[in-house]
Amino acid sequence: MKKLVLLLFIALISIQISAQEFHFIPRIGFNLANTYPESFADMRPGVNVGVAGEIRFSKLFALEPGIYYSMQGHRYKYKGETSKLNVDYLNIPLHVKFYLYKGFHMFAGPQLGINVKAKAADFQYELNYKPSDTRTFSGDIKDDVRNCDLSFSMGAGYAFDMGLVLSANYNLGCTYLYRDSQCAPGSVCLFKGKEHNGVIQFNVGWRF
Repeated sequence: MKKLVLLLFIALISIQISAQEFHFIPRIGFNLANTYPESFADMRPGVNVGVAGEIRFSKLFALEPGIYYSMQGHRYKYKGETSKLNVDYLNIPLHVKFYLYKGFHMFAGPQLGINVKAKAADFQYELNYKPSDTRTFSGDIKDDVRNCDLSFSMGAGYAFDMGLVLSANYNLGCTYLYRDSQCAPGSVCLFKGKEHNGVIQFNVGWRF
C-alpha cells in the first residue's frame, strides 16, 4: 500500500512538472439515458453537473479528470402508464483529449461510476408472464443495483478563447447495471438481467 501511494504521488508530481497549462472547468449539461440491450425502453432525460481539471501538455494533447453527478436510468410506457427507473451516479471520468484544430477537440477514456440513488416509480411487471397479472412497484432498489459502474466515454467539443466550452459525448456501459445478471427459473425477473447503462450527454462549461 505504501509503495502504491508513493508511486501515485510521484506520478502526480511528474504530471505537474511536465504540464504546460492547467484549467479548471465547471460544467452542467443535459442527459439522455437508457439501458441496453434488453430493456427496449425510452430515454430518461436528466441533468449532469460537476467539475473537471484540464492538464494541458502541448497544443495537441491534454488529460482531463473530472467528477460529475449524473441522472441515469430509463423510462418506458406500458398500457398507457409510464414506468421510471431512476439510477443516479457520481461519475469520475479520465479523458484523453486531442486538439485537432484551434479549440476543436476529441476525447475518450474510462469512467468509474459510483451509485448514489436507485429508485423505481410505477414499475410494471407481469406475474408468470400473464398480462392479466400485471403489478406495479415503486420504491428503493439500491440493493438490486451494483455499487460501481465502469464505462467508456467518448465525444468531441470546442473550447472558445473567451473560456466557453461546449461538448457532447456518449458513455457506453461496460458492466451490468444489476447485481444479478440471471433470473432463477420460476421467479419474477424484476430488476435483474444483463442491462448496461448508456448515456448521451450535452454539456456547457467555462474554462478558468
